Amino acid sequence: MKKSLFALTLGLAATSAFAAPDGRINFLGSVKSASCAIEIVNPENGSVGNLIQLGSVDSSALTTVGSVAGERAFQMRITPGTTCSVDPGKLDATVTFNSVYGGGGEHYGLKPTNNPAQSVVVAIKDRSNSYVKNGTASTIYVLDPTNPTLMDFTAMYLSTASSGAPVTAGSADADIEFTLAMN
Repeated sequence: MKKSLFALTLGLAATSAFAAPDGRINFLGSVKSASCAIEIVNPENGSVGNLIQLGSVDSSALTTVGSVAGERAFQMRITPGTTCSVDPGKLDATVTFNSVYGGGGEHYGLKPTNNPAQSVVVAIKDRSNSYVKNGTASTIYVLDPTNPTLMDFTAMYLSTASSGAPVTAGSADADIEFTLAMN
């Protein structure tokens, strides 16, 4: 998917030939273009959807900083075709994930609900088994210009607990946006 993001900030000031401006208005927005559909695939059964089930894990599995639980593989599939063209000159792609709710630092914060779990975040690893930090590009994936490309990732819960603030039980949902960049 070729995706271009443009931020538009315009300053508009009321002026006249005889007076100084009275103020300023700032406009902020974006224009997005998506030329490819990216499908999220469950590699266990091939189902397509944007929901990755990390399941229920016991807080006792997340007792130390950096411990993980609930690991689930997922794939992002790009299929060249009538609505998607992969430029043969741009076959290298990276994926950048961004936490919708913040609060995760290098990883991805949980959705603020009535009773969210504490001292835990969602983490994502790419095919190199390295964490893909919030707002940072993944390792490079090579795209096939004529056949579907599957990009492998793994999501999991990651403990940020310290001895003074252990992981507490609660809902542990996260929403994460992604951007694919072809190089």
